[in-house]
Amino acid sequence: MKLVQKLFLFVCAGSVLLFAGCSGKKTAESSRGYDLYIFNTKGENAEAMKAAADAFGREKGIAVKVFSLGSGTNSDDTLRTEMSSKNKPAIFSVMNSQALVEWVEGKYAMDFSTAKNQDFKKLAGSIPSSLRLQQNGISYGVPYNVEGYGLIVDKNMLADLFGKDSVEPFIGAFITATYEEFENTVHIVQAYIKSGTAGTVTLSGRTFTLAAQKTGLAKNLTGVFSVAGSEKWTYGDHLVNIAIDTIFPDSAAAKNTTKQELEAGKSSFTAYAKALDLMSQNATTPRGPDLINATINGYDQSVATFAAGKALFLKQGNWAYGNIEKANPGVVKTLTFLPVKMPFTQSDIHVQGLTVGHMNASIPVFVPNYYAINTKVSDKEKELAEEFLVWLNTSAEGQDFIINKMSFIPYNADPAKTSAGYSLGDSIISYMAAGKTITNAYAGAPVGWATENMGAYLMENYLNKKNWPDNAYDDIAGYAVSRWEEMANIN
Repeated sequence: MKLVQKLFLFVCAGSVLLFAGCSGKKTAESSRGYDLYIFNTKGENAEAMKAAADAFGREKGIAVKVFSLGSGTNSDDTLRTEMSSKNKPAIFSVMNSQALVEWVEGKYAMDFSTAKNQDFKKLAGSIPSSLRLQQNGISYGVPYNVEGYGLIVDKNMLADLFGKDSVEPFIGAFITATYEEFENTVHIVQAYIKSGTAGTVTLSGRTFTLAAQKTGLAKNLTGVFSVAGSEKWTYGDHLVNIAIDTIFPDSAAAKNTTKQELEAGKSSFTAYAKALDLMSQNATTPRGPDLINATINGYDQSVATFAAGKALFLKQGNWAYGNIEKANPGVVKTLTFLPVKMPFTQSDIHVQGLTVGHMNASIPVFVPNYYAINTKVSDKEKELAEEFLVWLNTSAEGQDFIINKMSFIPYNADPAKTSAGYSLGDSIISYMAAGKTITNAYAGAPVGWATENMGAYLMENYLNKKNWPDNAYDDIAGYAVSRWEEMANIN
């Protein structure tokens, strides 16, 4: 199964456009040439989405138009143009609760409680609360899929470091280990890499001894972590989200935070700063100007470094699988996720029912995009939109498109029956099956706070320096809170 779908050029009305669907065959019910219009922002699934829409259309005897932008293209302006046109999409994409605001305020996004199709209402009601797209308790989106991230590790590397028989025990012990055990492991492995000192690490009370001599893949190691140092989102998005998840249960709660809640969570940002210090100190590229140099240490270079076996861990998500495969096809079958750990105490946890143990043993699993239904199309199109989303997410044919054609992990996947077909996807499903997941509350932060503010601040003030001052952790935590308050206009 191919993970990354290719983009294709389609010719419509004499123009070459990057999209996956053209106007379908006219029907008696549609003077526009189609009965249902879907605006898709996931360029990587463009071809598969067109095929799914065609299959649904054949089953229903209707014509379906799908418009898909190229992968990585900002869709906001194009979607706004389409929403202002005479022929608006019935199904459109919304990324998160922050992006939802525009479409709720403009009265475009349909409140799912007003749906006519009972099967659709059942589908919407069954979406786990942690994965819902909501505003003021009202649901507006059906997840495209789920993605996850953590510390990617190659089991073959672990075998060369600790012995083949220790791989699965090491992974199990690592998952439940404390931050202090993780930190100690990092230092011992880094010493092994630099000087060949074969120490012993302890995880969850179990000991694992490094091989006396560096052999196989272990000979390639130059650092514990491969860090995409020149990418602001490396620090500002997914990594800082781990801390935010201890403060808010979901992105909606983060979006509606109060000054009191934010400032109570300052200690979690301090823990984040400590973990960032540890990871950047033990990277394959020394912390300083080289770490943030885009020509030598960007995303592609960090993936290539890991794929070449020069780093034990790569903090990325399952979306990196295709890039890793391109860099080294031989490594991808033995990859798995381990949790990103931070030095939280129970007093740092402000989410009801959440524990430090759960945080340590879990990976974030979240929805990157949602399908929303447009209130400003005809009742017939709204009905078809509801029917399509039910078909895509509940029928055997629809699920086949999601899993095998789009290479997505369904948000409603049955872990006992579902395989993503590739190592990192199956690793995510295993965490879902164990109930060891956290969410992506950072998506509720003010737009631009995570990357353009936190990420840039860290690069300009800390990641470009070998040594940090004594007040670094407090300074980083203080900036995170004060900048959020300022950008959200919280007094």
